[in-house]
Amino acid sequence: MVSYKRVKRAEELLACGLWALYERAFPREERRSWEQHCRAMEEESEFRCLSLSDAGEVVGLMFCWELTGCLFIEHFAIDESKRGRGLGQAALRLLQQECKLIILEIELPEDEVTCRRLRFYRAAGFVLLPYEHVQRPFHADTSALPMKLLSWPTVAPAGVVHDFEVELAGRVMQYSGATTISY
Repeated sequence: MVSYKRVKRAEELLACGLWALYERAFPREERRSWEQHCRAMEEESEFRCLSLSDAGEVVGLMFCWELTGCLFIEHFAIDESKRGRGLGQAALRLLQQECKLIILEIELPEDEVTCRRLRFYRAAGFVLLPYEHVQRPFHADTSALPMKLLSWPTVAPAGVVHDFEVELAGRVMQYSGATTISY
């Protein structure tokens, strides 16, 4: 049975292997530096770093932000050796029991991997949103990436998405190494 535990100290990310999983699961342009991540953990009580476990074994991570009107899943990964056992779906169900609205972003569904990711989230009840969205750069030497937004349990209203985008740009992305936002 999947469970999660909030990791409150950056050193714990290293000790349980979550930082290594984060670096394996996400390319540099889609993740924070260690320094920026630690700063977010220290300064933002609404930034939740969750260690996902199954039968006492760490199987994945979920980094989320409690924003106005929604929970934003910024990063979610199941260890590659543990995939295919329903752990990801179980982890999402846990959050869905606690949240009224969840928003997340995925790469444009253009190849087998990204289309499979979209199917995974749709199977968990997420719906693709009709709004334009880009992931702001995490580093000064990277660019914004076009992405798609999904929400659960239904299509997030335009006003909620607007508020989400404002908080994402102003609050969440202050913990990046990018000094300017380029599109």
